[in-house]
Amino acid sequence: MNLKLNRDGLKTIDEHALKSFPRECCGLFFGKFGENVIEVEEVVEADNVLGSPVAFEADAELVFKAIKRAEKSGLELVGIYHSHPKIAAYVSALDSEMMKLWPGVVWLIVSVVEDHILERKAHVLKNDKTEEIEIKTS
Repeated sequence: MNLKLNRDGLKTIDEHALKSFPRECCGLFFGKFGENVIEVEEVVEADNVLGSPVAFEADAELVFKAIKRAEKSGLELVGIYHSHPKIAAYVSALDSEMMKLWPGVVWLIVSVVEDHILERKAHVLKNDKTEEIEIKTS
């Protein structure tokens, strides 16, 4: 399985992570689930209402409205992204617990320092275990 994301979407996420540093950023992916691919068609930035460097919570009203708007366009919530300022793009214990609330969607974690992105990793939850998936850009 892989995550297919266009360069503009990736740029949006990277810029959001850099702009939010040293706090975590967060956002949503909308698109379609295919056979062995999760195809992203839209990236939606969200405000991290916690304003924290170690945790995130997206504005609930924004999430609700974004999901409703996407559904009208025939898109699904296919993923969630957030940043890890000054640490690796790994699935933390908190991330793992939150993934259980959104089964089936991909989680993209971006490791960021003050002026650049260190790494990006995508994960899905399968049978209560996280699995890293490949990120493909177009």
